[in-house]
Amino acid sequence: MKAWFLLVLGIGLLAIAVQGLLRGWLPNGRNGFRQGTGVERESQPLGFWFFFCLYAGVGLYVAIHALRLLAGHGGPVAP
Repeated sequence: MKAWFLLVLGIGLLAIAVQGLLRGWLPNGRNGFRQGTGVERESQPLGFWFFFCLYAGVGLYVAIHALRLLAGHGGPVAP
């Protein structure tokens, strides 16, 4: 059950990264997904690409780890 949750979480992070590429805005900060607290590609390109790499990298890692767990090749998941 934990592996399925991790898979959904990883795919969700990848979806946030893709929508950031399409919209040119990525959420960050304490307010989460509110439009005012993110980074825009045009006004803050370094911050945008940092958060894009963060979302995409962590999402890809978590999704691959979850797939390995579901296939029986990964180690145990912490409680």
